[in-house]
Amino acid sequence: MQHIDDKPALLRDLAAKLRLTGAVLGCGGRKDLCARFRAANPATHFDLERSHKWLQGRAVPRSLTVYEDWAKVIGTRKAGSWIAGCSVEAFLEELCGLFDADAGALRRLVEVRGGDSGAPSPASSAAHYLCGHYACYSWAWSPYYRGKLIRGSLAIAPGGRAPGLAATYTEELLGHAVRFLAPALICGRTLHFDLREQQGMSPLFISLILPGPPASALCGVMSGATVVGPEPEPSTTRFAAVRVPAEPADSNRYFEPAPGAVAEDLLAAGLRLPNPADADALLRAFLAGPTGGFDQASGADQTRLTTELDKAYLAAD
Repeated sequence: MQHIDDKPALLRDLAAKLRLTGAVLGCGGRKDLCARFRAANPATHFDLERSHKWLQGRAVPRSLTVYEDWAKVIGTRKAGSWIAGCSVEAFLEELCGLFDADAGALRRLVEVRGGDSGAPSPASSAAHYLCGHYACYSWAWSPYYRGKLIRGSLAIAPGGRAPGLAATYTEELLGHAVRFLAPALICGRTLHFDLREQQGMSPLFISLILPGPPASALCGVMSGATVVGPEPEPSTTRFAAVRVPAEPADSNRYFEPAPGAVAEDLLAAGLRLPNPADADALLRAFLAGPTGGFDQASGADQTRLTTELDKAYLAAD
């Protein structure tokens, strides 16, 4: 087994490199970071006990295999020995190239990380890179607006008295702005909102892929039940949220998914798109997905299933 000697520079820089790695991967703490290393190599020496000392800058991995696993975790073509010996600035530059991350945003995120866990402390929530305003796009569930897109808005902000982050998702329904609230739940590389409306409307659940900084876009799925329609049918849709300069709630509406419509909406929200046509095509392609991006369970489906399967239940009884 190859070993490397302890050096003052390694001891000084290792913790910073690990924190940068956790930040760009969206890890919520040492457990998440350890899971990334185990995924790269089930026999990795990167574990909770050792990483505690490494993140505190009290020790460095003596086995070069840890750095080789590290290279796999971040997806670099550089050797593990390069990670062990490079400067923090060089490592940061490599991460930004690999993940298309902003160096300044990544530095700020690492600066506000609490303790050695890599998780944001409650006081640092305002600086979290997810905070901001997003224009949101999903498929309408109502049978009266079938085939149209819903433009909604999402705001992610500090949780106030509660630690962590909070989300407010807004849609325009029946001429009124309807707001759903939820704490943000970050689990590894995913982000979740269990959204509730204060007047008791049917809840929504959004599950998204968590990107690294600057989180210019979030994509995933949203599920819930129809509100505008004869029956509350359980529904799901692909969901895309694009970061915009300011709160876009005034433009929430239903609209036709015509070519150029999404890009036009983002431009109106103040976002500068270098290639509007390309952005529009990518967003509409994601929303459509391989099967149309939308699905519902109807009352008729329930009736057919229970009519048949009730027979088996009653016969057994």
